[in-house]
Amino acid sequence: MEKIFHFDSPREHYTADACVLTCYDARFTQAVRKFLKRQSIQTFDHIQIPGSAKALAAPGPECDFVLGAIRTSKRLHGTTRLLLLAHAECGAYGGAPTDTIVADVTRAAGVVLASEPSLVVECYFCDFDGIYRIQ
Repeated sequence: MEKIFHFDSPREHYTADACVLTCYDARFTQAVRKFLKRQSIQTFDHIQIPGSAKALAAPGPECDFVLGAIRTSKRLHGTTRLLLLAHAECGAYGGAPTDTIVADVTRAAGVVLASEPSLVVECYFCDFDGIYRIQ
């Protein structure tokens, strides 16, 4: 191997403030980072997949994969809090209305809690003017 970039990463084991599931749509990256900072979430395990919570909303291999990643975050980094964030105009939803996306986030939270009842699960919707808590 040839070293092409030098950076000193911390070697210490960490406890994650949260596990965060988002879509990988870059339009919301800055808003999500600022939101997490405002929520005092400094160290987090970040799961980024197209459609975010959509993968958890229906049974199948994608759901199993995401649940596995959440369990790994709990096991390796002591995660006790999960944030589910979906966003407006998500390409994975093919133009579906906001209500459909929000319903999937709520359904995804139920799937996670059925599998990992000790987690605190928080649901959010990112729009172009801010981030909204889903009740």
